[in-house]
Amino acid sequence: MKAMNFVIVMLLFWLHPLQAGEPIDIGGKWLTPKGISIVQIKLINGQYRGEILSIHPKAFVNGEAPKDFHNSDPALRSRKLEGLIIMSGFSYNEKKERWEIHQIYEPERGKYFEGYVTLDGPDKLRVRGHVPGKKWLGSTEVWKRVK
Repeated sequence: MKAMNFVIVMLLFWLHPLQAGEPIDIGGKWLTPKGISIVQIKLINGQYRGEILSIHPKAFVNGEAPKDFHNSDPALRSRKLEGLIIMSGFSYNEKKERWEIHQIYEPERGKYFEGYVTLDGPDKLRVRGHVPGKKWLGSTEVWKRVK
């Protein structure tokens, strides 16, 4: 009996690494912390991207949806935030079990950052953005899944 238990335990340890490297599905609609916008992360042609799906009316200015006012490029300041791609260049880091993101755009600052996302349970997405090359210089938000 002890030998059988040993074999079962060894099989479980042996099989576990095969499952550990599978990418985590982060697709869905996510509410940002201030409740202002819903970002949809979806898989398109094998690549994830994050797009502002909608913005809460309390963020509207004079009845109009907010625009990209803080963009460093004056030519882009008149574009609407709804429909804007704010996350791109996702790659799965198998070792750290997270999705790393090449570009995260933060409309409130009009700047691009690098970062990563991890799931904290089925309905919480931890989003970390940082200055490129300086992982210690950034901030983390927790987004909630919209059903």
